[in-house]
Amino acid sequence: MTPNTFAFVNANVIPMDEDRVLSDQTVIVKYGRITELGTAQNTIIPDGSIEIDAFGQYLIPALSDMHIHLEGQAWNLIFPPGGQFSSEDLDFSKILFPYIANGITTVQVMSAFPEHIRLRDQINRTEILGPRLILNRMVDGPDRAWPPPISTWVNNSTVSRQVVIEAKEMGYDGIKVYSFLNRDCFDAILAAANEVGLPVVGHIPDALSVEYILEAGQKLIAHSEEVMKQAHEKFDSEQIDYFASIIADSDTWITPTLTTSRKILAIFDDLQGELAAPATRFMHPMGLGIWSYLIENIYLKIPPEHHQGIREGFESFQRPFTKALHDQGCKLMAGTDALIPTNIPGFSIHDELEELVGIGLTPFEALRTATSFPKEYLGEPGTLGAGILAELVLLEANPLEDISFTRKIQGIMYQGSWMDRVEIDERLNNLY
Repeated sequence: MTPNTFAFVNANVIPMDEDRVLSDQTVIVKYGRITELGTAQNTIIPDGSIEIDAFGQYLIPALSDMHIHLEGQAWNLIFPPGGQFSSEDLDFSKILFPYIANGITTVQVMSAFPEHIRLRDQINRTEILGPRLILNRMVDGPDRAWPPPISTWVNNSTVSRQVVIEAKEMGYDGIKVYSFLNRDCFDAILAAANEVGLPVVGHIPDALSVEYILEAGQKLIAHSEEVMKQAHEKFDSEQIDYFASIIADSDTWITPTLTTSRKILAIFDDLQGELAAPATRFMHPMGLGIWSYLIENIYLKIPPEHHQGIREGFESFQRPFTKALHDQGCKLMAGTDALIPTNIPGFSIHDELEELVGIGLTPFEALRTATSFPKEYLGEPGTLGAGILAELVLLEANPLEDISFTRKIQGIMYQGSWMDRVEIDERLNNLY
């Protein structure tokens, strides 16, 4: 028996090309790629295959979380000297496993560090089990937000250009722009990024407009909240439809990160309940420390009289705006802002999918934001078929009927290997 060939037998396949289920299918995987997908009656299982009985279960493409943050040495900046973490403390095979356990095989890191470049390459060589990392270097204006080495500060166009060139040479996949860049620096970043072939993603700098960054060619807006800030508390349907239409008419993508705002409101309402969520036990101590720092230094310092304004922005702008984006034809991507309290890495992707259904998307439309659309964004095939890389999730029930069924994971195919529910749980329970 060779471990290089697998057969999913009698599966219900959701290929994600349209809202449909292919019943009673057999899927053959050899050396990490799908070689055959056809009816069980007509598909011959190669001799020596490892057979996976998928009767009554649903096979979907693996998920992507296109907006996360990741532990790393740079975060030691926020910890006292006695509480910092060494490189030996940061076992990324453990830190990243909750993503795999939740069916996520690609993540986009929005504030990546040099050590993540080495980690990405180890994952690509299958030396470490973890999702594929898309790494963006974060660049911002000085003295206002995250200091180096978490972010890179620039104050003129010459330095901005050099930062982009260095990022390309170091091996980053893109540049994340943050809120306090001035126009000259932003323009220099976009120009240099175009020259060296790096996408620019992230915030809408406060000095600029939605229209400006769309015209400049920013590839991704990181939050629906970024557009809300430009609405200046005019949360009427005319404003919502205007911003949705100009983004949908551009080549710019967006990760709405609705669960981020939902979690901020949950912190206001029931902080202890949020911190007691069962899945927090799967988080690395540095991640929990980052939560504590952000809660104490940012969220608990928001005056109670401002809580209702944040709630109003979420309900009256972010949620209807995200639905308007979808209705106008914008291809949304699921992103969770994980490591931001209290989004639990890996687990929070299911929260975001439920948020999208909650605003009016069908389960199929929501599922696209974490399957076929991220692959399209990356220029890769995102639906199931022969010749496609076999990154697959087997579910107990049909997510097209209830999007919460994406949580009912029975097994994962990734990097040419199969991991069933028993092994997933064993690994999770032995993380920390």
